[in-house]
Amino acid sequence: MDSDRKLMEKSERQYRVNLHKKQERLLVKDGVPNVSELKEGVPVLRKTSAGVVEYVKHNGVLFKKALDRA
Repeated sequence: MDSDRKLMEKSERQYRVNLHKKQERLLVKDGVPNVSELKEGVPVLRKTSAGVVEYVKHNGVLFKKALDRA
């Protein structure tokens, strides 16, 4: 039972730590990325001739979405 309690305390602590972490900022890099340089499911922003474009790798395939000014 004691190990179960320690495990619960550790997961609760990790939860609290994650709440207080700063959110990472997305950086806008230049050029179109290669599929090999992206992590699965992690979006990246790139400045291209088409403007600012969001890219994401899904099931090994590169997808893109052009962003418009707000």
